[in-house]
Amino acid sequence: MDFVAEAAEWARLNFGSVDLGDPRRTRRLVTSAALIAAHPQKSFPQVFDWSQLRGFYRLCDRQDDATDAIQRSHRERTRQAMAGLPLALIHHDTTTLDFTTHGALEGAGPIGDGKGRGFLQHNSLAFAPDGSRLLGLAHQQVFAREPAPPGESAAARKRREGRESRVWVENITAVGAPPAGSVWVDVADRGADDYEAMAASLATGHQFLFRACQDRKVFVTPRHDREDYLMSYARALPGVGFDQVEIPGRGGRPPRSARVALASAAVWVPPPWGTPRRRSRPVLAAWVIRIWEVDAPAWVEEPLEWVLLCSIETTTAQQIRQRRDWYTSRWGAEVFHDVEKNGCSEEGRRFETAARMQACLAILSVVAVRVYQLRLALKQAPEGPAQEVATPEEAAVIESLRPGKRGGLTVKEFVWGVAKLGGFVGRKGDGEPGVRSLWRGYQRLQDMVAGFRLHNRHPYKPSG
Repeated sequence: MDFVAEAAEWARLNFGSVDLGDPRRTRRLVTSAALIAAHPQKSFPQVFDWSQLRGFYRLCDRQDDATDAIQRSHRERTRQAMAGLPLALIHHDTTTLDFTTHGALEGAGPIGDGKGRGFLQHNSLAFAPDGSRLLGLAHQQVFAREPAPPGESAAARKRREGRESRVWVENITAVGAPPAGSVWVDVADRGADDYEAMAASLATGHQFLFRACQDRKVFVTPRHDREDYLMSYARALPGVGFDQVEIPGRGGRPPRSARVALASAAVWVPPPWGTPRRRSRPVLAAWVIRIWEVDAPAWVEEPLEWVLLCSIETTTAQQIRQRRDWYTSRWGAEVFHDVEKNGCSEEGRRFETAARMQACLAILSVVAVRVYQLRLALKQAPEGPAQEVATPEEAAVIESLRPGKRGGLTVKEFVWGVAKLGGFVGRKGDGEPGVRSLWRGYQRLQDMVAGFRLHNRHPYKPSG
């Protein structure tokens, strides 16, 4: 179980060995993180008293590599958890943090269509292979996109965007090599469909599973004597079996189950034209995997199709299904981004400089890991004792809200009890609690725990 119920102990484990140049700053970081973890959605003036708030603001007043410095202990703890597994997935994904309404913020860059302002946050999240455990952040970069100069040419724009795409290589490399006996697989969507990212993964000692978007030329024979275009080659492969893919609902689109066909074949990816030292760069051996929907309902405008490139041998239907599961667990990164923005209110924070904002975001991102780990506890050990994810006071409060039931509170009963405080109805067919209801309930629970402690410390005695 990765979730640490006691906020103070969680903060010590994830921030206690950070070196900020002064032990007092480290103690302030641990204290601040513990208080924020108990109330992740609240504004900082609601979380801290005046003295604590001033100390937290001074803590964020850093100008040098705030994200790396603040998250160093957490990332090392994440890598240790990864090393303890025979196989770990590293999901790389970028999300946009929108601070358009924060006009006083200096150092933000253009986002979206260029009219908004904010940052790009590139996360590398480590998961167990089945997606049921979030081990933590293996690396993170937060940066502002460079504004486009007036009259920029298409070639110049491509060079500028090429520099931005370096974050995939930099994050993969920063995670480091796995120890002997452990396999680390970099998993990413179409943004990572780049020779340099694939080469960086292999050079770091990782394997990769990336969704392809470029119809690049690849070799389709071991002797590299025959070429084909990747997409047309993948679409001509014969199917080797069928399966189902569960597609989550999004943007008003209902969730559905898609019947898919499976195919794969070996390919060899050469460095593209324009790659530095192209002639000395290796041709990368990979397997192209195609998963495509058959007999899609008439109302589906775009049937599912995934063309994936994987560096691990993939020849059988069973292996394709496993790679499919690795790729679909990537949706966990999208849930994490939702937790950051809605469970930890990252876009609602107000600092006036990019450096201070990024220091704040570095802390909140680790808090978001803890938030998400509580939600995932439902999958890991739903029938385990609630004490695995709750303090004694938290469990006692939820226990008191269960009419006619006492004793034996489970993880599932605790998490559902918290979500019900946040508006989750919990009817049959409702599925698992969502991020918003869970963390609205968690805020209420912490206020109720404070009252519980106060009552036990000073029990009410009626006069007379």
